[in-house]
Amino acid sequence: MRLRFAAIAGLAGSLLAPAPQARAAAITPSLPLAILGDESVSASDDARAYLFNPAAIGQRYPSELLLSWARRDTHREWNTGVLTLKRLAFGFTRQRDTSQTYGLGFSTGSERFRFGWASYVLVAGQPRRERDLDDRAGFLFRPRPWASAAATVAHVFQPEFRGLRLPREYTLGLGLRPLAWSRANAHTLGTRLTLTGDVILVEDGDWRQARVRIGGVVEPIRGIELHAMAEDHRSFKLGLSLRGPRSYLGAAQARVSGDRLYESYTLSSHGGEDAAVVVPRNERRVAVVRAGGVLTDEALNGGVLGGGGGTPSAPLHAQLERALADPLTRGVFLELSGVGGMAQLEELRPRVSRLEQAGKPVVAYMQYGGTRGDLYLASAASRAYASPASEFVGLGLRSERRYWRRALERFGVKMERASVGEFKSAYRNYSVDSTPPADSTVIQHMLNQRQALFVNTIANGRALPPERLLPVLDGREYQAAALAKLGVIDSVGWREDALAELGRLTGLGRKPRSVDLRRAPEARTRWETPARIAVVYAGGPIVDGKSSMDALDGSVMGDQTITAQLERAFHAPGVRAVVLRIESPGGSAAASYLMDHGIERLKHETGKPVVVSMGSVAASGGYFMAAHADRIYADKHTVTGSIGVLFMKPSFEGAYAKLGVRQEDFERGDYMRGLSYSRDWRARERSAADSSIKRLYHAFVERVIDGRKLPPAEVHANAQGRAWMGEDAAERKLIDAIGGLDTAIAEARRLGHVTPGEKIALLEFHRPRGSLFERVVGSWVRSQVSDALRLPDFSLAQARADDWAEELAE
Repeated sequence: MRLRFAAIAGLAGSLLAPAPQARAAAITPSLPLAILGDESVSASDDARAYLFNPAAIGQRYPSELLLSWARRDTHREWNTGVLTLKRLAFGFTRQRDTSQTYGLGFSTGSERFRFGWASYVLVAGQPRRERDLDDRAGFLFRPRPWASAAATVAHVFQPEFRGLRLPREYTLGLGLRPLAWSRANAHTLGTRLTLTGDVILVEDGDWRQARVRIGGVVEPIRGIELHAMAEDHRSFKLGLSLRGPRSYLGAAQARVSGDRLYESYTLSSHGGEDAAVVVPRNERRVAVVRAGGVLTDEALNGGVLGGGGGTPSAPLHAQLERALADPLTRGVFLELSGVGGMAQLEELRPRVSRLEQAGKPVVAYMQYGGTRGDLYLASAASRAYASPASEFVGLGLRSERRYWRRALERFGVKMERASVGEFKSAYRNYSVDSTPPADSTVIQHMLNQRQALFVNTIANGRALPPERLLPVLDGREYQAAALAKLGVIDSVGWREDALAELGRLTGLGRKPRSVDLRRAPEARTRWETPARIAVVYAGGPIVDGKSSMDALDGSVMGDQTITAQLERAFHAPGVRAVVLRIESPGGSAAASYLMDHGIERLKHETGKPVVVSMGSVAASGGYFMAAHADRIYADKHTVTGSIGVLFMKPSFEGAYAKLGVRQEDFERGDYMRGLSYSRDWRARERSAADSSIKRLYHAFVERVIDGRKLPPAEVHANAQGRAWMGEDAAERKLIDAIGGLDTAIAEARRLGHVTPGEKIALLEFHRPRGSLFERVVGSWVRSQVSDALRLPDFSLAQARADDWAEELAE
């Protein structure tokens, strides 16, 4: 007699199959035939995946507890429970007075292809107690947002239970989302209709007796789902589920030939939040977003000369974006505590403004006082509050320059330097005693620009005359009450007062429910993201070779690391365009040249566009590496340009003389002396250095001319090592337009021919984490033992902007 067993989906053959087969199916612990009524190996993404296809465990919710109860009559009842934690699942099913199963499962893989495994303990209670192990494997493939294919194998090792061998059972499933064929609707309207088809085959059975089931689910109103499935033997299942943000209730009924066979009821509580049209008032909330520290793209390690540190801004962008899209969030409580990084703040202000435009008020609160950055971001909010204990001091601007030539001479050390362009000022403070007129001109101009941008932005945001703001920027301490009187902030009050104001604006009362959106993830209903934009983050001074640590500069960017990441980004499947985010004052001229060439080569090899987004500073080598991008964007506060090259080396000839050290030279090559750290330059070594630097400078300029398609005269006029802020750079066509990272990504979408309205996924390439040993031991040991011993290579030319450019970029 051919044995026919329950499908991996948990079909109870004893309820549907003809009588001769019912006896065989009854020996295995049976599950309810329907939980919601649309179960399929290709589409069951929540906790039901443990019962139907373990490859989908953790796909929809980061955690979930599901309980289901089914009844045929007073003597036939089933209880099922499943708990999932990320990609792990634990579950049980108990059939009253008959049998039970319990076990665990897991899934692994990517969004496109996943594998899962579940192991169960089979326990029978009647007519005699028996226990055995069973296993199920699952595969899930989702190549498009409208297509899902799956396969499962039940009874993988064909265990024997109650004296009978359980043959392998194969289920092949296909899911379709017809409305997701439109890329613009793929992840919104497209997720609200799903059709499925499954075929169940028994390894030792007759292939002509394969079982077929066809089902689907439709969500006509957000949070209300209708489920249906038809099987052979005239079996039908109908279900209804009502979904709230973090839970749902479901009921299903199975019928054969119109007669009710059984009914089931399900309750689920989960971590991911679903969208629902009907939301209880107590579910409405405000988001609390905290911002502090100097914002950067990545937190980098610092060195002797500074650099490094910072707070990544990406989490702030993500929280504000989520607050805008989330129907439960009615407003944002923005807590500011010494936030800085003007270019990054410039990119955050539009997100605050969009919340305002969407009818979601933002209340900014400064508990301890405020910096320029705090006031800058708060000026975009609906209301700005400061506590009575707050202090505002040092709201002006200041740039300091220190000169070391005489101090070095006391020790007999001389810094030899060659550069092109009167504005190329990097490392000049080691070879002169005061600020040259050209440097003073640039610094004063940038301070004026920075001040004007700050004043005009806050004046427009707060709707007050600019002259009213100027007095508080003199550097003295000002109390919150004084700023409120001037209109710079709205009011002085404690945190609860500011929160009560947000409750009033949102209609949620004096004590609105608040939540950290980082701890309230969204449910993932999509199947696959069809288009990707790659973002490569290039941060830190530029060096030859790989990214690592430098004793002077801290975390440095190596051309080999960035080029390798660009290779991966351009060749990654599904990537339509690449965005290169630069946050660098420059460095090695050769490494900058190599990265520029890498971009040019990869564009031609792949035909994919590349868009550069400049952060706080992208100057000298940081600009060089961007020369051949299709488009370049910078913020108003970005410091860029500084097109120039320099060479610098220390000479200890005077120090050796003071110490009584006598040196004799033996060399081949008339100019080798010029490279020695123990010899000053003579006229011919200086002439050779000048000649070399001029050649490299012209190579830099030619690359800019070729990449930007500008007349040579224009580039030469705007080069000479001069740094420019964003609007000046745009006016001189050194960049294409003003805009932050979001603007660059939007342009990459357009150049990559991504359908307007289509959701995309960012494939991000951050700074490599290093080896396992480095991650375990930590950055302190790396910096103290090995990498901290590394110094800049003074034998190479530098495309480096001066350190004041980085200071002004803060």
